Amino acid sequence: MIISRSLVLIIFLTIALFAQSGPERQDANNDLRYSVFGPPRPSTWEFQLSYLKEENENVSSFNFYKKNQRNKTLFFKIASNELNNRNEFRVKEITGGAILFPVNDDDRYQLDIGATYDVLKDTSLNEKAIFSRITLRPKPNLWFRVGYEFFEGYKSGGNVSYKSTNLNSYYFAGKFTINMFSGMAVAGRGKKDDDTFSRYGFAGIFNGPFNTFFLGGYIKSDHKEENVRTLAVGRYAPFRPDGLPSGFLIWKHRDSYDFILGGIFYGKTNLFVQPAAIGMSQGIFISSTALRENSELRQGQLMSITDDYRNSDITLFYVSLNQEIEMIPGKKNHVGFRAIQLYKIFNEINFSIISNPVVGLFFNEETFPEYNPIQRSFADTKKNYWSFQTGLTIADYIIFNIIHSPEKSNWIFALSIIYD
Repeated sequence: MIISRSLVLIIFLTIALFAQSGPERQDANNDLRYSVFGPPRPSTWEFQLSYLKEENENVSSFNFYKKNQRNKTLFFKIASNELNNRNEFRVKEITGGAILFPVNDDDRYQLDIGATYDVLKDTSLNEKAIFSRITLRPKPNLWFRVGYEFFEGYKSGGNVSYKSTNLNSYYFAGKFTINMFSGMAVAGRGKKDDDTFSRYGFAGIFNGPFNTFFLGGYIKSDHKEENVRTLAVGRYAPFRPDGLPSGFLIWKHRDSYDFILGGIFYGKTNLFVQPAAIGMSQGIFISSTALRENSELRQGQLMSITDDYRNSDITLFYVSLNQEIEMIPGKKNHVGFRAIQLYKIFNEINFSIISNPVVGLFFNEETFPEYNPIQRSFADTKKNYWSFQTGLTIADYIIFNIIHSPEKSNWIFALSIIYD
């Protein structure tokens, strides 16, 4: 089943690739006034094999994506024994998708489509998720999006280990910009099993001096515990880096969920430009109307072993997630993590075919429910550990990385091939 589904996704992605190819954009659309993605640049393909070894856990995955000035326009992942980030189930997973510009390769008309299929470990139970959205940019200061998501799978609880659940939602978002201020409105409706709900909200974005930006938003739901607050602040780099650092801090909160993501980028290769900054912050806000609050985080897992640190000479990340779950009906437990990640890439070092060595230092904290057989219940457990990363580039197109966590006897090996 996994193999047959993977072949279907590979065929879909191949069709999407040819859909992306075709005539160059019209001369009028080459004008940057018509593009939110910045100057065009050649596409890059990256293929990666990675393997994680930790005590009794062995996680393997194959990933690839196509990337240009529009970021990842084609992506695919197949993994075994990986956490699915919904209820922390171990799964065999396939994920694939594409970002298409079907009208003359014009940035003003964008279609995002993708799907995830996984099978729960040691069972024949499978889960399916579909996500899609259409974005229209009729004018440089006007923006619309319609999205739909569907999930059919399982959760913990009840008198059995796995309880089936079905979810779907659709949403509408619009944005209008006047000078340095943008207003964004969102509205959505969804269904979780037999429970139907509506959500609507508003966000304001202010573009300040020195490439700074601020976002504040609130989404109200029919269920009070689903109300979401989002705040974001940061500075993006110009397309020609000015030598100043860029960065961001995003906080997303509801009664049962807290998410914080921050980053600082410094150096001449700083790629945290305006499309990345605004797209990430408003994307995390809009995702509150959809089903998968971790959708941005899940997509970020693709190629994360080598892709995170290549945005700048020096990179510092902070990410924190704390989410309530019910392992036993009526009792709240938590899953989550905190991580501080520091990367330094040495672009100036070149020795024969060896170049761009990188070192990374990470502090990690994990929270998860652990079963207590005496109390016959689950209790939250926290574990702290350090991780170290080292890597290098061979012949400009092969990247090899190792991540080691001594306290967990954890090893991650990643081999990437880049094709321009």
